[in-house]
Amino acid sequence: MKTSLARIEAQNAFCPKCSNKIKRALQKIKDISNVCAYSSDSLITFNFIRANELSVALNTLAELEYPPKGDKIERGNYVHQLCACIKNRHNGSTIDKNLLGYDHQKRKLNDALKKAS
Repeated sequence: MKTSLARIEAQNAFCPKCSNKIKRALQKIKDISNVCAYSSDSLITFNFIRANELSVALNTLAELEYPPKGDKIERGNYVHQLCACIKNRHNGSTIDKNLLGYDHQKRKLNDALKKAS
């Protein structure tokens, strides 16, 4: 069967460790193959056969808190998620600035790191 290529830019940044989580989740979907997650660009690519698999993949990404760019999210009820690895890091180690989405989150994260050290 002929496959199509999906190229999805995620709204939320993710690290290489989280890209493995994304790959594993998408590879579980039937008829999805060649899954690649590029953390530096917040980009996910994969091959699929039918539109149904694409829909399931998009829903899976949303459940993992990496919805595609362009999906409307009600900001009043939504807190922009940092990469799960950053949220769980308490040792004050260096954090990749590309993983931080907004200025207010940078301030919150810096305050948390100062309190931890």
